[in-house]
Amino acid sequence: MRNHRRHTKSRFLRVSIDLEEYKEQVRSIKLAKAIKNVLSLRQMSVEEFAMIMGKDKSVINKWLSGTYCFSLSTLYEISEGLGIL
Repeated sequence: MRNHRRHTKSRFLRVSIDLEEYKEQVRSIKLAKAIKNVLSLRQMSVEEFAMIMGKDKSVINKWLSGTYCFSLSTLYEISEGLGIL
């Protein structure tokens, strides 16, 4: 069985990338937006969230940029910090 790989142009990177990589980028952006929405709903600043998470503000900004590739453990840590789990 042949592995069919489709490539697409990433509007974020402006290079040809694998379709799965593109989907990963879209998922990262959606997760970043969801986290931003929760912070906004709770009227929580990035600085406050960083203190709760025990992280530097630059780490949180990287998460919220939409370019960070979230690991399962990071997502779990974020959901705990936000009181979702």
